[in-house]
Amino acid sequence: MLRSLARVCVLACGLGCLFSGNVLAQQHSDWQQAVANPHYQIDYRERADGVLQLRAHLVVESKLGSFLHLLEDVDRISTWLARAEKATVLAQPDAHTHVVHTVFSGFFLVARRDMVTRSVWQQDPTSHVVTVKVENADNDYEVPPHGVRMTELAAEWQLHPSDDGSITIRYQGYADPAGALLKVVARSAALEALKKTLARLPAALENYQRPYPGIAEP
Repeated sequence: MLRSLARVCVLACGLGCLFSGNVLAQQHSDWQQAVANPHYQIDYRERADGVLQLRAHLVVESKLGSFLHLLEDVDRISTWLARAEKATVLAQPDAHTHVVHTVFSGFFLVARRDMVTRSVWQQDPTSHVVTVKVENADNDYEVPPHGVRMTELAAEWQLHPSDDGSITIRYQGYADPAGALLKVVARSAALEALKKTLARLPAALENYQRPYPGIAEP
């Protein structure tokens, strides 16, 4: 099972996400709404260091295991994760942890970028909520850069099951895009990448409606 649970987490990390403890538990009053439609919502705010932080949620008809299977399908990452060029699993220390090298294609004023991330997932035995946390792992693995290397990043995804068979997917995170990049360009690129990925998720999940080892479906 040498596949990566960091796939979707690096999506906004790729241009937009560090958590300190449980980032979804932190409450702030300075969030601004970027997108709100019947399918998903995206909010943003600027951290003290100027890096854009994003949070989002959407509801999809899916099993919890389907989401994790999608994240592990390395060969199809570019079909749903915006700007993802390729991803390579570097290590799987245990069944819940994956280390991944992900490369994002460049465009217009944005150069090609990459990152080395460690993701860890767990499930609450009572609520069945699945949490996936991502952090930088560049210092632990020697991987030649494929563009501008991003290291100041982290993210957290939560999958909340409902009685009607749907799941609510919640995301929050940030990443310093590094390199010479205008703030307005970085913000626009991050928001567009997240919008495209969220829009593609429902259709992508339809292909993975099956149980996932170690995940209890409510």
